[in-house]
Amino acid sequence: MLERTRSTLRLSYLDEARSPDATPLSLALPPMLGTHTGRPVEAYLDGLIPDSDAALEAIRRQYGANPQDRLSVLAAIGKDCAGAVQFCLPEEVTDVRARSGELVPVSDAEIEQRLAEMDVDEEASWILPGEHWSLGGTQQKFTLRRQADQWLLAHGSEPSTHIVKPGIRKLKAQALAEHVSMRAAADLGLAVADTQFAEFKSQTAIVITRFDRAPDADGAPVRRHQEDLCQALGVTEKYEEDGGPSALEIIALLRDASATPRQARANVERFVDGLLYNTVIGAPDAHARNYAVLLEGDQVELAPLYDVASGFGYGAGGQDRKLSMSIGGTFLLDEVDADAWRRFADVARLDDERLLTRLAAMADAAPAAFESALAAVDDWHGQAADLGERLLPRLREHAARFA
Repeated sequence: MLERTRSTLRLSYLDEARSPDATPLSLALPPMLGTHTGRPVEAYLDGLIPDSDAALEAIRRQYGANPQDRLSVLAAIGKDCAGAVQFCLPEEVTDVRARSGELVPVSDAEIEQRLAEMDVDEEASWILPGEHWSLGGTQQKFTLRRQADQWLLAHGSEPSTHIVKPGIRKLKAQALAEHVSMRAAADLGLAVADTQFAEFKSQTAIVITRFDRAPDADGAPVRRHQEDLCQALGVTEKYEEDGGPSALEIIALLRDASATPRQARANVERFVDGLLYNTVIGAPDAHARNYAVLLEGDQVELAPLYDVASGFGYGAGGQDRKLSMSIGGTFLLDEVDADAWRRFADVARLDDERLLTRLAAMADAAPAAFESALAAVDDWHGQAADLGERLLPRLREHAARFA
């Protein structure tokens, strides 16, 4: 139960949710303590709602919600959030538990129109009437349900299964850059969310299959609980330089929160793989909100990678490009060399030779993996060829430093 006191927000677990084997809402909000207030509660809620003034203003216009009030926003759109959590008013609990709502078929032409509106108007609402989903982040996006080879709008408390993003408008073919970055990562053996680069008539978008949804025995989607690593650490800032989580703090959390030493090793290894890959491909936005954990009982599993996108197709050279998390004491991409990784490994209590061997293998294989991912895309209006011309030379040059 969430309620507002005079000075803060208070979250209270019901007695039945306080058993030792209960799934926590957040690692920063353990059920056994019963009640939580202050920053950990705020950090958890912040991770569920858009980090976009334009999106929040649209929610105000549509639903009358106060964009400065987390509870007001989630009361309006919190019936389908990241993870298994849902928000509603007390009088709506029965309907939400019954999964009240409807599934509305939507055509490619209608999806095209929605993407086109986002393309020309950065203040266009992410959410259509009847929808009550909420996702964090700054990028424009919307959700859909895929069922029986048909796209559907998930209304009410029905769960969505896919996220559609047109990409960052000011960066040419950014949705494609994210898709090929994700497909290349999968080719290198990293666990990543499944993506497609899809055409909807005259518009393109990256379509991400939600890893926090899984089919039940009848094929209907069931919510799986997850949280990002800012939420898990009870921190509102996402960038390390602004006070957000560091890679070392995340590794410490994964070791401490994992149920067994074996699970801890697997989680840390997967997280470090993500750090290595984001460094190899020059991904500037790999902050703690772009890593997550799946939670079930006392089990903690690092979620598949998501929102991974090389920046080599855009902007300045490596000497000015910064990472979201420091490695070996530096945020500057060009300064993250073998020595920086050795310093990082030493402080993180990792095997530095094993780490550097993995880094070299990843750097050696990454350019070919990107070429393959680009070649697999239908070259819609030359997007793939153009992106490859901009991205691949810089990727090859940078990766050669580690191979």
